[in-house]
Amino acid sequence: MAMSSILSILKKPQYTVFVLANALKSIKKLDKFLDQHALLLVALGLVVILRVPNFYEPYWYGDEGIYLTIGQALNKGAQLYTDIVDHKTPIIYWLAQVGTQLNFRILNFFWMSATTVLFYLFALRLSQRRLAAGIATIIFALFTTLPWFEGNIPNGELFVIGLVMLGAVLVSYSSYFAKLVKPKTALKLDKKEVWLLLGAGMAFGLGVLTKVPALFDFAAFGTIGFFILANTFTFAPKQMKKWRPLLLRVIRQWGLLIAGILIPIVVSALYFVAKGSGADYLQYGLLYNFHYAGNWGLPFDNRLLIFAFTLQGKFAIATALILLAAFFKKLFKPGIQFLLAWFILALFASLLSNRPYPHYFLQALPPLSLLMGIFFNDLFDVIRKKKQFNFSMAGNWLATLGGVGLFGTVMLLLQVGVYPVKAYYQNWWELRTGQISVQEYNRRFNYLMDDNYTAAKIIRASGENKIFVWGTNPMLYAQSGASPVGKFTVAFHIKDLEVYDQTMEAVVEEAPRYIVVMKSEGYNFPDFYTYLHAHYRPAATFDNYILWRRIANDENS
Repeated sequence: MAMSSILSILKKPQYTVFVLANALKSIKKLDKFLDQHALLLVALGLVVILRVPNFYEPYWYGDEGIYLTIGQALNKGAQLYTDIVDHKTPIIYWLAQVGTQLNFRILNFFWMSATTVLFYLFALRLSQRRLAAGIATIIFALFTTLPWFEGNIPNGELFVIGLVMLGAVLVSYSSYFAKLVKPKTALKLDKKEVWLLLGAGMAFGLGVLTKVPALFDFAAFGTIGFFILANTFTFAPKQMKKWRPLLLRVIRQWGLLIAGILIPIVVSALYFVAKGSGADYLQYGLLYNFHYAGNWGLPFDNRLLIFAFTLQGKFAIATALILLAAFFKKLFKPGIQFLLAWFILALFASLLSNRPYPHYFLQALPPLSLLMGIFFNDLFDVIRKKKQFNFSMAGNWLATLGGVGLFGTVMLLLQVGVYPVKAYYQNWWELRTGQISVQEYNRRFNYLMDDNYTAAKIIRASGENKIFVWGTNPMLYAQSGASPVGKFTVAFHIKDLEVYDQTMEAVVEEAPRYIVVMKSEGYNFPDFYTYLHAHYRPAATFDNYILWRRIANDENS
C-alpha cells in the first residue's frame, strides 16, 4: 500500500523534477567535496592499498606477541599487572583483547584510517590551506603505514597518535587555539570551550594510558599558551597591564587541559585499586618506565654527545630551542612556533630510552609531516609564481629543514635502522603470485617462524592453557593460545627485575606440561635448569629451541 502510494506520487511530473533536482544537488555537493579534499582521499587510498600485506604477516614481531599474549590472558580472567606483566600502561593490552593477530591488524587498519582523517582535519585548521593539509596528510600516511618505522605493526605509538590527533582536533576548535593562529581572537570560557579543552585533555590522558611518552604531546599543546603569552609580551608599562589579564586567562585554559588529562589517569588508578592491583599498577604500569628508560648504552663515547643524550641534556636542548622559537617571533609564524615545539618535545619523547627502535620515532612524525606539508605548499607557490619568496617563508623553510636535519642526525647517531620497504612488498607479491611458499614467506620475517608454527601445533593439540618459555619468544604464547607461567612474557623482564625466585616458584607450582628453552639463553638460572632436568624430557628439538615435556610420572602424580 505504502509503496504503491509512493510510486503514484513519483509519477507526477512536479515530484519527479523535485527528486531529480535534489539528487543533482547531492551529486554537486559530493563533487565539490571530492574536489576540495581530493588529497585526503589519496591519503586514505594509500592507507588501504599499502596495508593489504599487513594481513598476511605471520606471528613474527616481539612486541605484538607480548600485547596479544597479555590480551589473551586477560580474556581468560588474568588480572593485569598482578597476574601478568609488561611495562606499559593498560590500554594497549585492552585493545589486544581482540584475540588474534588478524583481528589486531584489522583494528589497527580502522584506527589508522580514522587517525589519518583526524590528522587532515587538524592540518586544515592549523595551516588554513588545503594543499598544505593534503600534502602533510599524504606524508603522514606514508610514514605511519610503510614499514620504515614499523608502521605495518600495531605498536603503541600508532594508537597513541590516534588519541593525540583526537585531542588536537578538539583543541583546534577552541578559542585557546584560535588565539594562537589569529592573535586578535579573545580567549573565552563558555560551555563549549570548557568541554572542548576537557575533552582534549581526556584524549591526551587516554594516550598516556596507552603509552606514557604521550605526556610530551600534551606538553606540546600546552606550549600554545606559552607562545600566546610570548608573542604578546612587551616591556612597555601600558602593554603590561593588558598582558597580565591574558596570563590569567591562559592559566585558566591550561587548568582545563590539565583537569582533562588527569581524569582518565585517576580513574585508571582507582580501577586498579578497586581490583586489588593498585600497587602492581604503580610498579609495573607507571614507575617501571623510569627504570626502562635509563638502562641503555649509547653507541658513541664523545662526552659532549653523551651529555646531549642524558635526560638533563635533552631537557636543556629542548628548552633552548623552544625559547629560541619564541624569541624569533618575527621569523616564525605562531603556527610554526607551535609545530617546532611539538616536534622538539615529540622527538624528546622518542629519545627517552635512547633505544634505536624505529617505532619510537613515529611519535615525532605528525609535527614533522605538518612542517613538510607547509614547506612544500610554499615551494609550489614559489615555483608557480603565485607568491614570491619572503621572510615568512624563510622561517617556515628554516623550521622544516632544521627539523628534518635534526631528526636524521639523531637517527644516524643512534644507528637507527629503518625496515626495508621494497623487500616487504616484493615478498608479499611473490607469495600472492605463487613464487614462494607460505613457509618461505614467513621465514623471511623471522628465523623462528618454522619452529614456532610447528611447536604451536603441538601445544594447541595438547589443549594446554599454560606454558613457560625461558628466553624471548612471546610470539609462541600468542600463536599457541597458551598463557605464560608466572607474570612475565619474556626472560628480559625476569633478568632485569631479578625475579628469579618468584618465577621459579610459579614454574614449580604450575608444573606446566611444556617448557620451551631458547638456545640463545645462557645458563644463568641454575635452579630452573636443575628442576627442568629432574622433571622434564625433550619432546622436540628445533633449530632455535628445545620443547621439553613433563615426565609421565610427574603428570600422573
